[in-house]
Amino acid sequence: MPERNNSRYLRACRPAALLWENRWRSSGFKSHVSLLGLVVFLLLLCPAPSAAVPEAQLPAVFDTTILPFFTTQFKIGTMRGMGGVAIHYAKREISGEQAALVIVDGRTEYTTKYAELFYDLRDMPWSFYIYDHRGQGLSGRLLRDSQKGDVERFSNYVAELKEFIQTVVKKKPHKRLFILAHSMGGTIAIIYSIENPGMLSGMILCSPMLQINTAPYPNELARLLTTGITDLGGGGFYVFGGGPYNPAKAFAGNDLTHSAARFALNKKILRKFPADELGSPTFKWLYESFEGMKKANAGAGKLRMPILVLEGGADTVVGRKAESDFCAQAPECVVARFPGGRHELMMEKDSIRNLVLKRIKEFITAH
Repeated sequence: MPERNNSRYLRACRPAALLWENRWRSSGFKSHVSLLGLVVFLLLLCPAPSAAVPEAQLPAVFDTTILPFFTTQFKIGTMRGMGGVAIHYAKREISGEQAALVIVDGRTEYTTKYAELFYDLRDMPWSFYIYDHRGQGLSGRLLRDSQKGDVERFSNYVAELKEFIQTVVKKKPHKRLFILAHSMGGTIAIIYSIENPGMLSGMILCSPMLQINTAPYPNELARLLTTGITDLGGGGFYVFGGGPYNPAKAFAGNDLTHSAARFALNKKILRKFPADELGSPTFKWLYESFEGMKKANAGAGKLRMPILVLEGGADTVVGRKAESDFCAQAPECVVARFPGGRHELMMEKDSIRNLVLKRIKEFITAH
């Protein structure tokens, strides 16, 4: 069966049906019964948006349906980032769109990891854009040991998001432009928005990196150690306990997701595309991230746009209090909390992830 994403019925007649329903509700029942009949007719004519693929079906569906959707529906490209670093990206542009959504992913993440999300949102009237940050995914790596997650300056991340929006996203006119950012991507998106006011219609921050869990070291001590080690020339070393990507890492005890299926799927994708693998961060990355988080937190009050923060109730990777404090300072910010959710809410078990997808759809549709 062909994909319904580009269906004129889906993009046109469902909004029309809802418009007529609103008129009927505001005008009174008895004199406008015929409008209700029209609404029912249109909603029956237009198929409902497809539901997310249940996690139990992922092993069978990913290779046969989800990955082919991503590889055939998205166009791949490369742009030049700061210092000439190659930045890999993917985009899916549709005609008659109602909005454009830019994914700004987290540390260690890569474009193909979001194939399931794009597939589950394929019926939404949105164009999609995503890119790999410098030093990860299929973008240029920065050190001889390509497994090390490193960055020269956090501002490079921000500059490349700006370049991506200006040279790739805005090549096509968009009625509205949104960012959906995860973890480190949240810090990048916040700073971009502070420095480029008025560019976005809204922003969704999923588990934004506004404070890092540095246990067993207190946060301030971790920052002092990181600064000292970097100043002494050790910025290129893995952080304490770090190392290359470990394909044998067990699901039990992980701090990212309750979904064994999605945890296994990520490992399967990396086996298929090993060039996307990335290990632990360096002390330099941690030092620069402390600076980035400081700037993002300090500028919260300058963000004049609707913001939705998606917060996992069991997130032990980033600071939940920092998320709440940030949102309290931003004038138009709302926190949506998901009890039991771990750090990767968009890769969580179905009972949590489906609610997350619902909030994403509602936010973009409302704004």
